Amino acid sequence: MSRALEYMVFTVTGIPCDNYLEQPCTTTRTQCAVFSSTEQKVLKNMAESKTLYPAVGSYGPCAVKGLKVGETKKWCTCGLSSKKQPWCDGSHKGTGFKSMKFTVEKEQEVLYICNCKQTKTPPYCDGSHTSAPEIVEKRKNACAKKDGHVKDCKLCTNCGWVPDF
Repeated sequence: MSRALEYMVFTVTGIPCDNYLEQPCTTTRTQCAVFSSTEQKVLKNMAESKTLYPAVGSYGPCAVKGLKVGETKKWCTCGLSSKKQPWCDGSHKGTGFKSMKFTVEKEQEVLYICNCKQTKTPPYCDGSHTSAPEIVEKRKNACAKKDGHVKDCKLCTNCGWVPDF
């Protein structure tokens, strides 16, 4: 597995749930309500707590200028970095997330860096932000811990919930 994918939090693994009916799903321990197979895999991972889910910095990329070839940056994987998005500011401490180091490989005037934290090509934006809001909302609504979310909690890594800023 590549280093970039090692820190990906939107991992799609495991056996997909084939239950498209509004009844309890035996493979995900969640309610299946016409979820796509990808959404079902995400929900299965969440239910089994195999994957950490980040907060969403914003549903769109950060256009970054002025990076030089060979320059190393730390990309925020948790979505909590309020001061330096898309770069890590250490806000992930205590959440289980780690920043992802990457080195600029080629000269470009503008790099589009993922800020929704759902990309499959980290740290670069792959357009996942266009479908992420619905998936993220379903994941939050299906979270087994949603009734226990507390305002002093920094981040629910089970679903990506954060208290209102």
